[in-house]
Amino acid sequence: MSIFNSVGETIKRYGCSVKITDGSKDATVKAFVEPLRYKNRVYVGGEYHYLGYRRTEKYLYVGLPEYVLAENSSVIEMQKKKYIVKRCETYYVKDCPVYVWAILLPYGETLEDDYESD
Repeated sequence: MSIFNSVGETIKRYGCSVKITDGSKDATVKAFVEPLRYKNRVYVGGEYHYLGYRRTEKYLYVGLPEYVLAENSSVIEMQKKKYIVKRCETYYVKDCPVYVWAILLPYGETLEDDYESD
């Protein structure tokens, strides 16, 4: 089995049902959505954060490449929670898309990272 088939089959078999909304288009697909963990206190963007001082919930999305996501536009809904796509990229092997990953933030909430610094 090739890497393309194994990644796709793993997402289809073990992923959760998520709804992708982008404008007027909706799609229900299988994907993984999980909290993005701190690693050595460095978070996305290279900033140091001290635990408990800032509310900076971020989530990782991994899904099939057939479903295109748009930054600051696509909304992911899973288990009655909504997230907005802040950054997304497609992972390629030999010029073929294997999966899409994205950084998600809770939808409808303004987090401290969304404010401009003074």
